[in-house]
Amino acid sequence: MDEMSPADAKPLRADAERNRQAIICAAGRVLAEEGTAVTLEHIADTAGVGVGTIYRRFASIDELVAVVLEAKMTRYADRTEHAANQALTEPWGAFADYVMYMLEQQATDLAFSEVVLNPNTATALFRSEIRRALHASVLLVDRVKEAGAVRGDFDHSDLYLLLNANAGLIRGVDGAKSGEWRRFGCYMLQAFREMGTEPLPPLPSTSQTTGRASRLRRV
Repeated sequence: MDEMSPADAKPLRADAERNRQAIICAAGRVLAEEGTAVTLEHIADTAGVGVGTIYRRFASIDELVAVVLEAKMTRYADRTEHAANQALTEPWGAFADYVMYMLEQQATDLAFSEVVLNPNTATALFRSEIRRALHASVLLVDRVKEAGAVRGDFDHSDLYLLLNANAGLIRGVDGAKSGEWRRFGCYMLQAFREMGTEPLPPLPSTSQTTGRASRLRRV
């Protein structure tokens, strides 16, 4: 049998790259719409490639999620650091824009929402970026509180509550298409900015709050 020439090998490499890009594009759509509880077989079917093809390139759904969301997680951490820096001169604008940014990212990408809310299940790369975003968001809250841009009893953990509530909203009413997340965000920003006539319930016990913070900082 004649040996394959370099010219003959090139189309195979091009086909392999096209298949890989088709898989990544299909995975981006599926993960954004359905979250991470999907199978590689489902993504292979969406991409129009064989199951063997996808398994030769990605050993698990977690590996594929990492490739699809890598750049997005880095942008998320960068955006959080930008908000913290902006808060030095525009505290309320920085805070409000950041809150709406987070809610929109959740609404348009369910996989992103799940990874951000459950960092212990994320890859090492994602945990690093989530940790960077966490530290920047703590700094953001400290700066907007110091500037008096939010109510005095606002706590950083309220952002965590906000993200969980928004996750339920977009799952329940297809918030990405309906835009309910935007109305919800505006409501919550008003609540974060203005003191009510009655005090808020106390924060969770020190042990609960400390435990949550410790889990986030370990990711």
